[in-house]
Amino acid sequence: MPPSDNLDEDFLPPSWQFQDEPPEDDAPTLTFWPVAERRRPDPLLLPLARAQDAVARLEAGVEAASDDIAAGLRARVSLHEASGYLGHRHTTVHPRDLALHDAGLTGSYAAASILGTLANELPWTFAYGQSRDDAPNDWIVDQALHYARLWRQLATQAGAHRPERWPSALAVLGARGVSEDAVADWVEHLPSRTETPGLLAAADVAAHGVPGFGRGDYLDAASTHVAACLWRLHGFGRVIALPFWSAPLSRIDALAQKADDEFRFGFLDCVAEAALRARRELAVLVGAERRAAGLKAGGRSHLADAVSFALREPVVTARALGEGIGVSTRAALDLLKRLVDEGLLREATGRAAWRAFVVEG
Repeated sequence: MPPSDNLDEDFLPPSWQFQDEPPEDDAPTLTFWPVAERRRPDPLLLPLARAQDAVARLEAGVEAASDDIAAGLRARVSLHEASGYLGHRHTTVHPRDLALHDAGLTGSYAAASILGTLANELPWTFAYGQSRDDAPNDWIVDQALHYARLWRQLATQAGAHRPERWPSALAVLGARGVSEDAVADWVEHLPSRTETPGLLAAADVAAHGVPGFGRGDYLDAASTHVAACLWRLHGFGRVIALPFWSAPLSRIDALAQKADDEFRFGFLDCVAEAALRARRELAVLVGAERRAAGLKAGGRSHLADAVSFALREPVVTARALGEGIGVSTRAALDLLKRLVDEGLLREATGRAAWRAFVVEG
């Protein structure tokens, strides 16, 4: 076949025939900064990433868990949060004793101190070395339990984090007299999710306190509640609220003396530690659920229902279990005995009667 007359048009000329065009006068030039002059990353990035990673892993674990474990974890972590707040206010109450008190299984600590029965009201607290002469103030324990309930609601009740709910929440947490107009003005000046990372926005709220009340020598429950609400407003915490008070008490106490960037560093550290503690609690519940899956039950047994109830509730009594799964108190006692024998539950009060049980771990 004869070659095409225009075959040469299909090929580029050899490279040596090209000539470099002279650069334009306004063409940008490449500039290389000396290492010493390059901009260094923000020192907050590393602690922010660590805290964000810890909280994200906690949220992922809760989302992957069963509904029973998710509900049980929120209930237990909320009590750890309340216990941590009390510890910061120099009041020691074990989370399991708070669970007993919240369930109405213990009475006034002040009355028990007068009667000399305080050890019966605080079995776990005294087991860990609390002085028998120190009675927690009932009012601050009630405030801490209010905080625990509000904390749980942030992930379980629609709209619990909205600013219109803040005045009533702040009132029960000690910041009384904050009007809706004051909250609305406050919200206008809070950073949005496009302006500041959620954890840093939460840290700033905790650092400055509620407008009109500020922050004294102690961190307060009101500002940390708003910090958790703000974290939720930034699109996080849909399955579990922002943990903070579960961090080691020494770090929280040290944080109360800091300000500005030092406070942000400390706040992010406390959030990361609190999230790690919550993940350890999650591992205990997951392990209990796996062990319970291997239990043998009869055709009409309510054992699976009893396990589900025990995972959801921080403390379990025979009466509550019977009402919760629809069996008699006698049958509930038999179920509790079976779970104790299997190593899934343990008795929490040390009493011979009116006993309560908790998940072993």
